[in-house]
Amino acid sequence: MKKIYFFLLTLIIATSLAAQPVVNSNNLETGSAFNLYAMSNVNIANLATAGADITWDISGATATLIGSVNFLEMSETPYAAAYPEANFAMKFTSQSDASVSYSLFNLTESVFEEVANNVGTANSVSFLNYRTSLSFPFSFNSSNTDTYQKENQEIKTIINMYDGYGTFTANASTTTEVIRMNTDDNGNTSINWWKSDPLVPLFQGSSNGFVLWELTSTSMSIPVSHSNQLIEIYPNPAADELHIINKEQLSKIEIYNSLGQLQLTTTQALIDISILKSGVYILKAWSEKSYASQKFMKY
Repeated sequence: MKKIYFFLLTLIIATSLAAQPVVNSNNLETGSAFNLYAMSNVNIANLATAGADITWDISGATATLIGSVNFLEMSETPYAAAYPEANFAMKFTSQSDASVSYSLFNLTESVFEEVANNVGTANSVSFLNYRTSLSFPFSFNSSNTDTYQKENQEIKTIINMYDGYGTFTANASTTTEVIRMNTDDNGNTSINWWKSDPLVPLFQGSSNGFVLWELTSTSMSIPVSHSNQLIEIYPNPAADELHIINKEQLSKIEIYNSLGQLQLTTTQALIDISILKSGVYILKAWSEKSYASQKFMKY
């Protein structure tokens, strides 16, 4: 009897652990399309719950179509040359006036980070130090803290915490394997729900209101390439020397500080960084066909 009880207990624990979605970078692909809806009459109390196996239900809310979004390769945008460090784009089209704007990202095996937003408008913003949207792998009760900086602004901090998973219901549709991410962006809090595989946004809640992402078509494309597969750097953090493992012959390597100021230029795989002050830096590397960027810390 004890053996049977132990076996059942082990099976229950294993099943519980397996039910926790883990978010990976290869779950996020270009090719998906969405309708965006502003949601009103939302039961806020239902959304406030974090934890395991939660059911979030906003089926009584009212939806108003406000636009659409497409996940694109950078080659499908007019901005591939202007933002060579970006390899993933979101194209936003307004329902009211058909105006278009882009948010541009760098997707690697370890992070999905914002390079620029509102691109194509008078309010375009570029990041000197990219803002982390997701880190990978991302598992239940894990969090990521990072700093970022927009042009002409001070350095800020963003904290993303995966604090819940379960099922999300919106009107006629129910989605399983959903994660809940609580974000503190320099004191501004928002909650985001994502379907874990494929990795797509479902719902956003913040002081600006509630937005539902309705998936209208799924990706048939190859996952977006990870630019940082071109290089690996170690140690990180580093004190005096930084080593680069390159998959291709590198034509140029540059190191920038968190203000976007160029600090070093080289072509060598072993870099003397002893002259750099302590802080966060961005290493950029170019080969004949590829580009990669990666953060490191100097201490």
